[in-house]
Amino acid sequence: MSQAGSQAGAGGIESVTASLSGVNYKGFTVQNLLAYVHERFGEDTARTAVESLSLELQPHADPRTTLAVGWVPVETYFGIIQHVVDRHFDGKPEGAQTVGYEVTLRDIHSIFKMVLRFTTPNMVLGMARRMWRSYCDQGELLHQDENGTGMLLLRQFTYRTPVAIHEMAGGFRAYLECSSAKNPRVEVMEPDKDGTLRWRIVSG
Repeated sequence: MSQAGSQAGAGGIESVTASLSGVNYKGFTVQNLLAYVHERFGEDTARTAVESLSLELQPHADPRTTLAVGWVPVETYFGIIQHVVDRHFDGKPEGAQTVGYEVTLRDIHSIFKMVLRFTTPNMVLGMARRMWRSYCDQGELLHQDENGTGMLLLRQFTYRTPVAIHEMAGGFRAYLECSSAKNPRVEVMEPDKDGTLRWRIVSG
């Protein structure tokens, strides 16, 4: 269960509201994630993943009450992934990399995927930076070189859980694989002192 969901049981809805990070994703990210979970892990996991959320968050996982272009608390998205990780990956946060990788590949349309194959990794990461704010209302995604190594940085992003960090690593790898990069890997690094999240890009 997500941190928000755990606190809901202990202190009610008010404590859940107070514990939310304030970060929001677009509603379509949750809807796409649930479709993937249903296909990959089955109807039971998809259903119990929603049930594992706090009562406050559950409506955000329902397409009947949430618009695809509306904002939903990011805890909804990562609460679902936390449940999948607990149930199918022995609770290990690294399992979220598989989820992030597979759900991202699922969401890349075939035409877009063909276009990416003709782009360099730097071009793809530049696109990812511009796209970030189209589905997240917080944070600045940067790509830079550090001593000859490509690094991805996410600044001013207040939702920093192991599952979230690994899920994003998997998503970044999916985009890089659709470019001209050779056998790319995205390694999770220690955050900077100011809380900036960091990933190292390794290829070849």
